[in-house]
Amino acid sequence: MKRGNQLDIQEFLDSRPFGGFHWKILLLCFAILVFDGFDVVVMGFIAPVVVDEWKISPAAMGPVFGMCLLGLAVGALIVGPLSDKLGRRKVIMGAVFFFGVMTLASALSPNIVTLSILRFLTGLGLGASQPNAATLAAEYAPKKYRSLTVMVVYCGFTLGAASAGFLANWLIPHYGWTSILIAGGIVPIVFAALLFFLLPESARFVAVKQDDKKKLIRIVNAITTGTADASTVFIVHEHQQTNKAALRLVVGKPHTAATFSLWVGMFMNLMTVYFLNSWLPLIMKDNHFSLANAALAIAMFQVGGAVGSIAIGRAMDRFSSHKAMMAALAAAGVFTVLLGNVDQGLYSMMSLVFLLGFCIVSANTGWTVMATTYYRTEMRATGTSWMTGIGRFGGIFGVSIGAVLLSFKWSFGELFLALTVPIGLAIIAAYIKGCHNTSEKEAVLRGAHGR
Repeated sequence: MKRGNQLDIQEFLDSRPFGGFHWKILLLCFAILVFDGFDVVVMGFIAPVVVDEWKISPAAMGPVFGMCLLGLAVGALIVGPLSDKLGRRKVIMGAVFFFGVMTLASALSPNIVTLSILRFLTGLGLGASQPNAATLAAEYAPKKYRSLTVMVVYCGFTLGAASAGFLANWLIPHYGWTSILIAGGIVPIVFAALLFFLLPESARFVAVKQDDKKKLIRIVNAITTGTADASTVFIVHEHQQTNKAALRLVVGKPHTAATFSLWVGMFMNLMTVYFLNSWLPLIMKDNHFSLANAALAIAMFQVGGAVGSIAIGRAMDRFSSHKAMMAALAAAGVFTVLLGNVDQGLYSMMSLVFLLGFCIVSANTGWTVMATTYYRTEMRATGTSWMTGIGRFGGIFGVSIGAVLLSFKWSFGELFLALTVPIGLAIIAAYIKGCHNTSEKEAVLRGAHGR
C-alpha cells in the first residue's frame, strides 16, 4: 500500500477491490480463451465434410488432429520464456494474431498435408496464448479472487468449444466447411487489433523490469485514480535476475520439486481428460448406450467442468489450494470407480459423468492456478507455460493409450478402474506441491537468499 510517496506495488495489486479495470482484464482474457476453444475443436466438426469432399478415409484426418495437439504443446514450451523476457501483452497480441492468420490460411488448404501443417502452426499460436492470458489475469487479480479469476478465464475455452458446434451447424450447410475457418480466423485477427488499444502490460512485470516508470504510473492510476505520480517511489519485493534464464529458475532450487510435481500433475490430469473426451462416446456405445446418449455424456462432462471450475476456484481462494485440488481429484477417483462398477441407467450415468467432469476438468485449470500463484513474476509465464506444454503431451498420450486399452477388450469397469492410476499420481503430485507451497512473498524472500 501507499506510505507517504512510496507504493508497495505487490501489496497494492493484492488488496484492490475487484473493479472496472479488473473486469476489463477478465473479459479480454476470457475472450482469448473463447477463441482458443473454438479453434481447437473446430476441426472435429469440419472433418466429416472434408472426408467426403476430398474423398479420403476418416483415418487420414488423424494427422490433422495430432498436429494441432503437438502445436499446442510446442507453442506453450517456446513462448513462455519469451513472455518473461518481452512481456505478456506483446506475446498475447502476437499469438492471437498468428493463430487467426493460420486458421484463415487453413481455409485455403488444397490437401491433407497442407492442412496438417497449418493446423500445427495454428496450434503454436493457441498454445502460446492460453497460459499467457491466464498469467496476466492472475497477476492483476486481487489476492482473494485470484484462483476464481483464472478459473473463470478458462471457462471461456468451454464456451468457445460449444460455440464452434452451434456455428458449424449453421455455417457449414449453407456456406461449406471453409466458412467456419474463415470466421474463426477473421475474428481473432480483429480482436488482436483491439487488444493493442485495450490490453495493458502486467504491472508486476513492468515493476520487476524497472524500465518504464511512466507506464507503471499509468497502470496504477487506471486501477485506482490518483494513486501515483512522478514523485512516487515504487517498492518492489521481486527483482529481475539478469544472469539466469527463466527456465533455469523454474527448474532450479528451491523450485525443483514444486515444478516437477506441477508437470506430473498436469500431465496425468490432461491424460485422463483427453482419454475421456476421445473415447467415452465409443466406450458407452459399446456398452449398449445410443450414439446420441454418448454425445450427451460428453456435453455433460464439459458442463460439469465449467460449473466445477467456479466452485473449485472459489474453494482454492478460501482454503489451501493444494488441499482443494487433492479433494477434487480424490472425488474424481471415486466417481470414476462408480462409473465403471455400478449398474446404472441413463440418468444415473449422466449424473456421474457430470460429477466426474466437475472434479477432473476443473482440476486442469486448478494446476494453472497453482502455477500462477507459486512462481515469481520473472518466471511466472515460463513456469505456467512449461507446465501447460508438458501437460499437452499427457493429452496426446491419453488419446493414444485409449486405443491400446480398447484393443485389450477390457470391460467397462476395467477401463475406468485403469483411470484411477493417473488420478492417483495426480493426487500425489498435488500433495508434493503442497509440501513446497509458499506464499508469493515467501517465495521472493526464499529466492533472495538463494542469490
